[in-house]
Amino acid sequence: MKLTRSQKGFGLIEIMIALVLGIILTLGIVQIFASSKQTSLVQNAAARLQEDARYALTRMTQELRMAGMFGCLSLNAVADLPPDFHTPIEWDDGSNTLRLITSEAATGLDAPQQADWTLLTDCRSAARVATGAVGPTAAGEVALPIYLVEYRLDTDDNVLQVRRGGGGTFTSLIGNVEDLEVQFGLAPNADTPYVSGNYESAAPDPGLIRSVRIAIELSDPDQRTAPQEYTVVAALRNRLL
Repeated sequence: MKLTRSQKGFGLIEIMIALVLGIILTLGIVQIFASSKQTSLVQNAAARLQEDARYALTRMTQELRMAGMFGCLSLNAVADLPPDFHTPIEWDDGSNTLRLITSEAATGLDAPQQADWTLLTDCRSAARVATGAVGPTAAGEVALPIYLVEYRLDTDDNVLQVRRGGGGTFTSLIGNVEDLEVQFGLAPNADTPYVSGNYESAAPDPGLIRSVRIAIELSDPDQRTAPQEYTVVAALRNRLL
């Protein structure tokens, strides 16, 4: 029986062409989905590194800005001055340790809840340092908490660690840290409040430090993104005296 045009179906060649086009279209959709997923993984990995870096650097800069802040009088007017106060910022490149003698905002009217030292001063003529957290003992006196804070890069585990008080064990701050670099912006002399020249990796005279630059390199443990370096500069709020 002879088939009319309306009764004819698809031929083998037409079916094969349709199958090939369908496979190509399916592979294209799969490729787009895989590419989108990979892009999302890369962006998430980069975002995690950025958040870790922001957390660590924000914490460090807050304490760096207050390093060497010993009240409203010169250190020459402070009685019972601990030797540590003469070097409020130290960087040991060999052990990758940043050591800070720093303070924090306080009303000064009450005893600090926690402190390694307390600076007691009337901001006019007298100042003295007491060990631990103590309150004002004389009229017109204020109490400023002083802390010893240390940051260390554990190169074995690639962990940035922190410790307070100069004793005990370090605790982990963030992981996946490949490198930590600290440089100093120095003034040409003790009476100059600004940085002169390039940043230096060492500060022979702590009294010349005006700002500190920290560079931290983080890596993704899953290697979805390349290692990222983050840099911040913290200026000391008051000139070291």
